[in-house]
Amino acid sequence: MIFLYGLYILLGFYSLFLLFISIGIFRIKNCKDSSFFNDISVIVAAHNEEKDIANLLDSLSFQEYPKDKYEVIIVNDRSTDNTEEIIKKYSEKYNNIKHLKINNEDKNLVGKKNALTKCIEQSNGNILLFTDADCVPGKNWLKSINNHFNLGFDVVVGYSSLVSYSKKTVFQKFIFLLKRLERLSIFSISAGTIGWNWGVTATGRNFAYRKRVFEELNGFSGIGHIPSGDDDLFLQKISKSKLYKISFAIGPDSFVPSIDRKDAKEQYNQEKRRASKWIYYPLNIKIFSALIFVFYLFLLISFVMAIFSSFSWNLFLGVFIIKVIFDFLIVIKGAILFRGNRLLWIFPLAEIFYIPYFLIFGLLGTFTRYRWHDM
Repeated sequence: MIFLYGLYILLGFYSLFLLFISIGIFRIKNCKDSSFFNDISVIVAAHNEEKDIANLLDSLSFQEYPKDKYEVIIVNDRSTDNTEEIIKKYSEKYNNIKHLKINNEDKNLVGKKNALTKCIEQSNGNILLFTDADCVPGKNWLKSINNHFNLGFDVVVGYSSLVSYSKKTVFQKFIFLLKRLERLSIFSISAGTIGWNWGVTATGRNFAYRKRVFEELNGFSGIGHIPSGDDDLFLQKISKSKLYKISFAIGPDSFVPSIDRKDAKEQYNQEKRRASKWIYYPLNIKIFSALIFVFYLFLLISFVMAIFSSFSWNLFLGVFIIKVIFDFLIVIKGAILFRGNRLLWIFPLAEIFYIPYFLIFGLLGTFTRYRWHDM
């Protein structure tokens, strides 16, 4: 009986939380084009990106934005392939592309944070805009992000979709579609919390803030020792200060596609790395995510108990269906915002697979180590 009451209480919390997210999504507004162009520094850290870096630099070279109002600062972070040669070629061809190189890691700024900090120190723009070397932003990306800052926002989080140009087996296609739907859902949650000016998660593929925000918060201090988190942990640091206005970019021109080339091993390590940051989250986010973990665990236990006839199938299915309904509220809104309607058919399967996935990687990320990248 205690287990059942616990399950109902957790379901109530989960439903109210997703309702809170849904309302937050409706509070997000698109921005109209502005005639004022801020000085923007686009910052990229590249490690062994010879396959993709040229595509990124091509897309950044042909932005519909005044050439004298933006610069691209790209740092070669200890690459062992031809990344250095490709970056040099573009920096010699285009005046607004700057090239930096890092040979050693700073023990106080591990992972990308050292590379990004070096770029920020060399930047001239009052807006810092971040993306990754495997991304291909559209020609109006800078203009779209700029519009938010002209409305007085200090921080802008953007959507990043997954694209793939390689041939895949049926199973690989299935996993890829699940990943795309999961990403859409995560960005929907990000948009919903930002609708309440609460920064919970972001991605370095599409993230921007005023340079003074970085300076006033003393950069990555306090999180510099953590291998990841230059995006979401820094956003949480910004949000915790309660000093700045945060916006989520929902215009299609603001979307940044990311090329998915990760093999199974790289994907495994990435998922563990994402989950490992939980211990560094602010207390309120820890509590919310821990309660969701426990709710999923209770659901899984009730399913196993129902199989062995020690729990009612009707009760399990009733709780599960209510969960699915509230999940769908988030996913359908995300599908509309981020042009992901074609992913909705896989939603029922995702509902089945996501619970064990969330529990397994939550435990692995918390209690096991992962590799950042091979050096």
